[in-house]
Amino acid sequence: MLIIILIVLNIPVFLLIGWVVFDSGAQAADTFWEGLVHLLKVLFVPRIVRVFMGEEEEGLSMLAIAGYFIACGAAVFAEYRAIVWMFPALAIEA
Repeated sequence: MLIIILIVLNIPVFLLIGWVVFDSGAQAADTFWEGLVHLLKVLFVPRIVRVFMGEEEEGLSMLAIAGYFIACGAAVFAEYRAIVWMFPALAIEA
């Protein structure tokens, strides 16, 4: 439950990280969505189909998307570890 609360409260942090990673306003939205669509194509469409469709471009958009998600995950993980360190009673018992 603590993780979900941290994710919701970190939406402004995620937007800040997105602004840093994806440059500026409109270009950030275009780059993010184009990169996300490209990521989904890479994950779900076989390579041979992408080659026949002529869309076999591997760009830096994948790297930017991966960096964004890693940075967001690292921010949530660091905050979770800090909260659990300061308040051990909040730790999730497995």
